[in-house]
Amino acid sequence: MKRYFLLPLHSTPLLLVATFSIGLLMALQAGLMGIPLGFLLLSWFFKYCFVLLDSVVAGDAEPPVLSIEMVNPISEQRPLALALLIIAEGMLVVALHKHVGPAAGLCAAIVATTVLPANMAVLAMTRNPFYAIWPPALLALIRALGRDYVALNAVTLLTAGGIYWLWVHVTSTGLALAAMQLVYMLTFALVGGALFEHRLELGIDSKTREERLAERDAREHETERRRMLDRAYANFRVRKPIEGWQEIETWLRQHGPAQLEYRALLEATSTWDDVRAADRLANEFVGLLLAKRSNGEALSVVEQRLATNPQFQVLPPAQATRVAELAAAAGKRSLQGRVGLKL
Repeated sequence: MKRYFLLPLHSTPLLLVATFSIGLLMALQAGLMGIPLGFLLLSWFFKYCFVLLDSVVAGDAEPPVLSIEMVNPISEQRPLALALLIIAEGMLVVALHKHVGPAAGLCAAIVATTVLPANMAVLAMTRNPFYAIWPPALLALIRALGRDYVALNAVTLLTAGGIYWLWVHVTSTGLALAAMQLVYMLTFALVGGALFEHRLELGIDSKTREERLAERDAREHETERRRMLDRAYANFRVRKPIEGWQEIETWLRQHGPAQLEYRALLEATSTWDDVRAADRLANEFVGLLLAKRSNGEALSVVEQRLATNPQFQVLPPAQATRVAELAAAAGKRSLQGRVGLKL
């Protein structure tokens, strides 16, 4: 979770905080005439907080840059919904304190503070304010986050205490405004981080930049492998097995030897009319597995190759002997007999 704590300290949020702090100071100094400016800046700020949360959930490594599309008042209503929710909860706490007693008001305040991160998270995911107060949805999210939700509550309490302390003790209004904005950004970043870390449990389809790049590299690698196999297959088809095997051998030197690479090549060549490429790959793969003492996997490769080519022979003879011994030890008498040796 360390990287989520550092997100508000990135140059982009810091520049935004500095700009908004200057604007809010101007609004305060303008008095009543500054109310529209102050309202506008606060609206933009909290919209950016939700955009920051969304970017964290999407797996982005860096915070987004504020744009006109982000602050469109029509397209983004979550900050208003969250503000109304907090106001409603505050009014409920005051009403309970006044009409029922201080204990009831305190309990309501504790519950509201405890549930606030869940309100923010559900509102961020669903964009539906009714789901943000729906108890089953909140409980489901709390269960999914587990201990991380306790950490979120601790941060929320520290945030509330920090904002109060800043407002009371910091003499510089500009510094207090900047610090409060950073604290709010931190809260949203941590909520987004918790959602991202538990994306599988929550059914969120998002990946980090590294995961997306890895998937792209894997797709490109698979495309290159298919092209190589097409060239090798063409050589085998025109009775140039040496050239065909050279294609495969060169590929393995560049990208292996790796078990996943051997499995992919063996699976592809097992569908060819010419069985020589797959037979040789199978024997090399079995030798590689035996050297690594992956005896069970070696037997599995032999069984799979015999299923696609019943005439397959394990070579060299010493390797066939070892496979037969392993088959006998595993109680696979049929496989032992098909290897061609009787112990």
